Amino acid sequence: MNEKISLKVFQVLLLSGMLLFFTTDIFSQNKKVSGKVVDEAGNGVPNVTVTVKGSKDATQTDANGDYTFNATENAVLVFSSVGFASNEVKTKGKNSVNITLSSQVSKLNEVVVVGYGTQRKVDLTGSVSSISKKDFVDKPFTSPDQILAGRVTGVNIANRSGDPGAPIDVRIRGVGTIGNNQPLWVIDGVPTVQTTNISVNTSSSTESNPLAGINPSDIESIDILKDASASAIYGARAANGVIIVTTKRGKEGRTTLTYDGYAGTSYVSANKIIDVLDVSQYIKVQEDAGNPEIASIRAFSEKPFVNWQKTLLRSKPLTNHNMSISGGTKNFSFNISGGYLAQQGNEPSQDFKRGSLRANSDLKVGKYLKFGESVLLSSVNRLVQSEEGRFAAFGSAHNAPYYAIYDDKDPFGYNPSSNATRGVGATGVNYVFSTNTKYTETRVVTRKALATAYGELEPIAGLKYRLQVGAEYNVGDGFFFQENVPIDYGTGTHGSLLVQERPIELTTTITHTLTYKKTVGKSDFTVLVGEEETNFQYSKLRIQGRDLVNSSIRLASVAASSASANEADQWAIRGVLARLFYAYDDKYLLTFSTRRDESSRFSSANRSGIFPSFSVGWKLSNENFMKDSKLINDMKIRGSWGQSGNQFTGNNFSYISTLATTIYYPIGNTQTPVRGLAPILFANSNLKWETNEQTDFGLDASLLGHKIDITVDYYNKKSKNVLLSLPLPYVSGYFLPADANLGSIQNSGIELSVNYRNKVGGLQYNIGGNITTVKNRVLSLGGIPEIITGTGGAQTHRTTVGEPLGYFYGYKTNGLYQNAGDIAKDPSASPDAAPGDIRFVDVNGRGADGKLTGKPDGKITADDQVKLGSSIPTFYYGFNLSVKYDNFDAEIFLQGVGGNQVYNAARAGLESMNSGSNQSVSVLKRWSGEGTSNSMPRATWNDLNNNNRYSDRWIESGAFMRIKTIQLGYTIPKARLQSVTHDIVAGSRFYISVQNLTTFTKYRGYDPEVTRAQSFQKGEFPLANGVDGGGSPQPTIVQLGWQISFN
Repeated sequence: MNEKISLKVFQVLLLSGMLLFFTTDIFSQNKKVSGKVVDEAGNGVPNVTVTVKGSKDATQTDANGDYTFNATENAVLVFSSVGFASNEVKTKGKNSVNITLSSQVSKLNEVVVVGYGTQRKVDLTGSVSSISKKDFVDKPFTSPDQILAGRVTGVNIANRSGDPGAPIDVRIRGVGTIGNNQPLWVIDGVPTVQTTNISVNTSSSTESNPLAGINPSDIESIDILKDASASAIYGARAANGVIIVTTKRGKEGRTTLTYDGYAGTSYVSANKIIDVLDVSQYIKVQEDAGNPEIASIRAFSEKPFVNWQKTLLRSKPLTNHNMSISGGTKNFSFNISGGYLAQQGNEPSQDFKRGSLRANSDLKVGKYLKFGESVLLSSVNRLVQSEEGRFAAFGSAHNAPYYAIYDDKDPFGYNPSSNATRGVGATGVNYVFSTNTKYTETRVVTRKALATAYGELEPIAGLKYRLQVGAEYNVGDGFFFQENVPIDYGTGTHGSLLVQERPIELTTTITHTLTYKKTVGKSDFTVLVGEEETNFQYSKLRIQGRDLVNSSIRLASVAASSASANEADQWAIRGVLARLFYAYDDKYLLTFSTRRDESSRFSSANRSGIFPSFSVGWKLSNENFMKDSKLINDMKIRGSWGQSGNQFTGNNFSYISTLATTIYYPIGNTQTPVRGLAPILFANSNLKWETNEQTDFGLDASLLGHKIDITVDYYNKKSKNVLLSLPLPYVSGYFLPADANLGSIQNSGIELSVNYRNKVGGLQYNIGGNITTVKNRVLSLGGIPEIITGTGGAQTHRTTVGEPLGYFYGYKTNGLYQNAGDIAKDPSASPDAAPGDIRFVDVNGRGADGKLTGKPDGKITADDQVKLGSSIPTFYYGFNLSVKYDNFDAEIFLQGVGGNQVYNAARAGLESMNSGSNQSVSVLKRWSGEGTSNSMPRATWNDLNNNNRYSDRWIESGAFMRIKTIQLGYTIPKARLQSVTHDIVAGSRFYISVQNLTTFTKYRGYDPEVTRAQSFQKGEFPLANGVDGGGSPQPTIVQLGWQISFN
């Protein structure tokens, strides 16, 4: 018995000794290794798996990317995480291992925001383009529109002017209506409404960009819903596409304070300044033209040349400062940010300032409840050129070249425009004076409050109810003041004038959604149902005062006479929605959605509309026959069909006859005018939604280990029931045309996006490009033969079936008459034609029945006008190249459009040679005798041949390619920051960036990016686009920036 006990004791001691021996040996070789894992942007990467190569020992990084691990001296640590390339590091001689993981994930695996939810892009069956913060977080964008331009397929972004804060035109897959073509913007789940114009004088009006008050630094992602399958869930407001903006929210982890700012300068490059005639050249042109006041002009022949454009186009500063604090715990997270942007325009009376404050937070209560809010407060203060100073730089190019700017003897210090200062028969407007805010000022301030609050209840796994309440409150203050100065200064008035406007808008949206997700075997279901109601209220007060008693007190109450007016409007829309997503075996995908909306903008008979859609997808890469492919990592084909609507047609109450109080009736024997009520708008109770029906086929693929991503789409979009305005005879008693759903417009094309990323040694690079083609065609005008529109008092545009919307329409030319013999040989020559005049082409005549024959008739008439081109681009594209080596990074981004034309009205005015205004140096090549020119006509004061009529002389290609961004940056190594700042500074980066460096184009105006002009018919801009009147060119901007974050 004792022997057995002794044996057991010995065995226990021996085993204990062996364990102790091996344990001691192990501990003697192990060491503690710690460090941080970050991504390419320097952000900590959580949940990275850290293993010892060849063993099962492993750990994970925490929420900040930090880890601690025990490893042997010669161990090899392997870092791996979904979406990143694995990396291996030897621990020999190291107790700290910090590592940067390179992204190696297909864009197909990204999560994108869709209507009322999110979805992996690999599961999408509709057409959605996305931009995440990693695409723009380190780039100095001054406004969100710069983020989109050229970076995604199907979206064309065009600035209307180089004036800071000027609105942008956004077109998703072409122009589909003659009215509002802007997409629906959804910001943090709240559909926004564009602010009504503030027009405090006839020429100077501003429109609110729904993103104008949003700081780009606050944006997490932007998702563009392009096809009807993706956008139909938004129903009656989605015909022009949907853009969803999601702002940054807090995340679990350490609280981080971040500063991001830059300072820079903007300038208009010298090659954009129009070369005009000097004094002697100007006088010579006036002599050749036969200016009857040439003697008065010759008196200034010894005066020096005055370069008005260089005086008015100056380099100006800009600054931008952003600060944010973000963090959170498991149950609560927050992100608070503030920003200030100030940018002066390159012309006088151009200024843009924006201040913004945002707060987002999320709170989990127990297992089932979650609450959150998003609040934005912003103020945009914009100074714009007043009526008399509109297009000041271009306008000044017409001034007589000797007309001086300043005069010390004048009481105002400026040179007035009079016969004594510029000569009889010469042009001179003092734009330096008329853009001085001491004498004339137009300022618009818009204040925005955008708030969202939500609550989520998830009583059982997969079932979630969400209630969201959103409100958007916009207040505008428009201010116009004009001093009491002599009309000779070009101010257009003898008395002081003050105009103030205050529009107020309130939009409230309440949304209920119920989502259920379930997996049964190989089947995955996601069902969404919901209800949404939006109410919009608008009011505006306008006050006008003339002849202020004291102009230093700019209030209507001190005006000798004043008048006021106010207006109000409202509409509401309510909808129910549903969506089903079904996936079988992660291969076969089906999405069905529908929405039924009711809008107050239509009569009860047409108040509701149903907008269905369905789409299918097939993941070929998950089939057995492609699973082992080394070439193809992911591949999906998809197709969709759907309908969406446009409720913004006509007026809010077009189905009700509108009365006006500004009609005067002659009463009594004296026929004294008496004001009264009268109908001005013909009611049409049959008005209904414009409907967008769209078919889409696409392919998404990721190749060669997710190094190459390709997306291809074909789309065919038809807009039906497009609202047209039908003119009524005056005997009807109605002053405005009647609205009717008669038109149909088609846009079709192909979208292609390719992105390639790779790494060679320490060099990481990314090459990407995209291109979109668009064919715009009018399918029906409801029996109307043509719609005639135009700008500047001329009927310059037409819209007809089979052609693009609002194409240029005018006369074709065929060189110049060189001598009297040329005129005699041309049966269509005008009796007033002379050598050196334009030869216009006779293309059409009328038969005995009065119908067009399509053959020349020996005379030039209005029937000889033809299509001269279209302002709608047939393709647009973007290209980017980014590289990163060690701590340096660089990027170049190009953007452009093609296939469109521009009517260069600015050049037309500077080549007319029939007035006292200065001209472009191009007229130095004018006809001055037989054979001297066959393109630039003679100078003639009377222009009896009407050489300057609307023709192809000034129709130019609007194609361009612009170097949109060049940037070089340097990131301070984290190890150096940690050692110097004791881990207080988490990251720091410096960069220099140049925006709009140069533009490659054949266009001879300031800027080929011309988007719009006012038309005759109720301001329908798409019908009279592409006219360059000499607006402010887009400047080149140089910026120096600094980004720093603190733990």
